[in-house]
Amino acid sequence: MRKRNPQRQLLKAYYNLLNGSIIYDGNILTVGTRIPGGQNNYIYIRISSVKDNSTGDGVLYNVIVTMEIVSLQEVNEGEDAIVNSILDQILSFIDDPDSILMDDFKCIMNRVEDMGSSGEEDESGYIVNGKLDMLNFIEQK
Repeated sequence: MRKRNPQRQLLKAYYNLLNGSIIYDGNILTVGTRIPGGQNNYIYIRISSVKDNSTGDGVLYNVIVTMEIVSLQEVNEGEDAIVNSILDQILSFIDDPDSILMDDFKCIMNRVEDMGSSGEEDESGYIVNGKLDMLNFIEQK
C-alpha cells in the first residue's frame, strides 16, 4: 500500500463539517484555511502536527487540527462569551469521528487535545482568540 498524506483531506473534512454551520448573532461565520479580510468573527483551520504511527499492518497517523476562533469586539462585549459560544458549536459538529469524512482515510478516534482563549486590546477594539486542538487518529483505507 502506498502511503498518502492525510492533511489536505482532513482539512477538507473539517471545512465541510463547519462551513455554513457556525452562527453567531444571526451571521454565518467564515471558516477557512486562510485568514479572511474584513471579518470581525471567523474560524481559521490548520494542521499543527502530523505523526506517522504506521505499523506493518496499516498506515496510521496522529494529526492535530487547530481551529483558531478570532473575534474582534468592543471592550465591554463580554470578552470570552462570543468565542465560547463558537467553540461550543464547533464541538457539537466534530465530536463524532464518523462525521469526519475522507476519501482515502478513516478517522478512528478524535478528542480535544487543548482548548483555551486569550484577549488583547488594540486601537480597533478587543481581540479575543480562542483555540481548539483536536487530535485525530486516522487510518489509511
